[in-house]
Amino acid sequence: MKDKKTTRIILFIIGIILGLLVLYKLYLNYLPELKLLLHFNHHNEELLIKMVRSHGIEDVVFLFILNVICVAIPGLSNGIFCVLNGVLYGPEGGFAINWVGDILGQIILMLLLQKLYNPDKFKHSKVYKIITKSNFKQIVLTIGYMIPFIPSATVAYANLLINKKTKKRIIPIAIGTIPFAYLYAYGGDSILRLNGSRLLKAIIAIVIIIIVAGIIVLVTLKLKKHTKNA
Repeated sequence: MKDKKTTRIILFIIGIILGLLVLYKLYLNYLPELKLLLHFNHHNEELLIKMVRSHGIEDVVFLFILNVICVAIPGLSNGIFCVLNGVLYGPEGGFAINWVGDILGQIILMLLLQKLYNPDKFKHSKVYKIITKSNFKQIVLTIGYMIPFIPSATVAYANLLINKKTKKRIIPIAIGTIPFAYLYAYGGDSILRLNGSRLLKAIIAIVIIIIVAGIIVLVTLKLKKHTKNA
């Protein structure tokens, strides 16, 4: 048990150091754009967008690594990098990086959970109980991946128990991560273009998704309770 805890701490530290190094490299690569942003006006808006989106595959790889690290390490969030992907690569390119990074990060997270974590840590979680006790486990599991403030490690552990085959584990991840992968990228693109109406639409869409997801979870719980009482 102590060996597992030590390994988790070491991996966490390595992940943080690696993430900071990658972030610093990105800072150096985008320093000209940052300087232009500090003296920003509407006359250099198009120039800024062109400069920001003129970088090559190297920066895509760096941001992709940051995304994966933040998803794979419990307690970290990749939200800011998902938005940054939208800023740098637009809604479509940003979405692709966010989505693939989310999927790969979640797969790595499940592997880490199997090797390094005590299952009892998750079994007392309300989120875990809601997912595993639902009559519609795959739907609720997909919703778990959809809402960013739900602990990803708990959802990932529930996925490991519910789905024994790798393909089945990936399906709720792939579906559940789509909405926010796109909305973060769309919001990032709106920020770069200083488009308040588009940004507001992204925020409204995020709120609607969270509300609808919450309603679906409540309905599934009510149905289970009704079935038990019937």
